[in-house]
Amino acid sequence: MARRILALFFLFSLTSIFTTKIYAQEETPIPGVDTISTESSKIATASSQLELKQSDLTKPEEERAKHEFITLFKKRPISDPDFINFIGYTVQYAVRSGVPVNTIILILLLPALATIVVFTRQIIGLPTLEMLVPIALSVTLVATGLPVGIILLATILLGSLVSRLILKRIRIMQLPKMALSMLIISVFVFLALVVSASFRFFRVDQLSFLPLILLILLSDKIVGLQLTHGGRTAIVITFFTILIGALGYIVLSFGPLRNFVILYPEVILILIPINILFGRYFGLRLTEYHRFAAFRRYVNQ
Repeated sequence: MARRILALFFLFSLTSIFTTKIYAQEETPIPGVDTISTESSKIATASSQLELKQSDLTKPEEERAKHEFITLFKKRPISDPDFINFIGYTVQYAVRSGVPVNTIILILLLPALATIVVFTRQIIGLPTLEMLVPIALSVTLVATGLPVGIILLATILLGSLVSRLILKRIRIMQLPKMALSMLIISVFVFLALVVSASFRFFRVDQLSFLPLILLILLSDKIVGLQLTHGGRTAIVITFFTILIGALGYIVLSFGPLRNFVILYPEVILILIPINILFGRYFGLRLTEYHRFAAFRRYVNQ
């Protein structure tokens, strides 16, 4: 069984690398204005290297993008704050005072991501690695871009599996096992960066340490889950964690939603009654209706 899972992760990694290569080859190059040779060199560079996402929420925006947001504020000019628009007034004042817009958007959208996690766990009944792990995964995918994040995530999952196969034969306490697993996973990440730099799958020099440390911490949770609950349970929980993280990436990357939140930040207050309703729900989760369907039919007879 372990060999099948290991082969599956190898196949997933190769598929991710192949997909990333195709994505890089389909990038539309920006032609130069000097000579034809310069244009061809730019085309070759664009097709061989996958650029990291430049306009993400984890980095302060450029001055041009900041002016675009200030222009966006003209659709809702707020000169005097009152009880209804004081949040919008504070946001616009913060942007004009120099606070990065991307930071404000990320702060405003984090409660929405947490509410999505609450909905999937409390109402649908999908298991995840706590609440912060899928949120951190969403932010990491935004920071790296989806293709690069898939490569790094596949590498870390593979390293987690290999570390479990190695460490389950060693009889030591769990915390030293976690430290050894982080060592193995760090080696896997380092080798992935070396291979990516050699074959130019993506621009390694543009990759910051923040998404790497978040993904390695994610692997720490996965290995701990494998050591305490077993391989099958860990695979199921990890799959749904990655799925919710990908959903959070879509939410953070949706431009109209980001513009709407920065223009009408009061909308986040609707999360208060939504979470109260979720917290007052004591019925069966949607997955439990399917799980106990036979028992319910037996009781109704």
